[in-house]
Amino acid sequence: MEENYNPLIFVRSEENNNYFNTLKNSGVWQAYSGGETYDQIRAYAGYDIRQWIDNNIDWEDDLNDDMVEHLRNNNLLQYLVW
Repeated sequence: MEENYNPLIFVRSEENNNYFNTLKNSGVWQAYSGGETYDQIRAYAGYDIRQWIDNNIDWEDDLNDDMVEHLRNNNLLQYLVW
């Protein structure tokens, strides 16, 4: 890699697996997750996507009732948290 290369990884989830933690602790990657991800995206891009998501997306109301019920019945609603 180039000397000043700065690899980044952004993950929306607060919970992370061993692979993410290995990258984060490697000393090579700057790895961010959950709220940190949105803070860093704002810092790099100058756009507050977290605020946009909060103001414009309500998955349970945006998806049709059958889909929400399927997610609820299969314990998948946590995947709608962005």
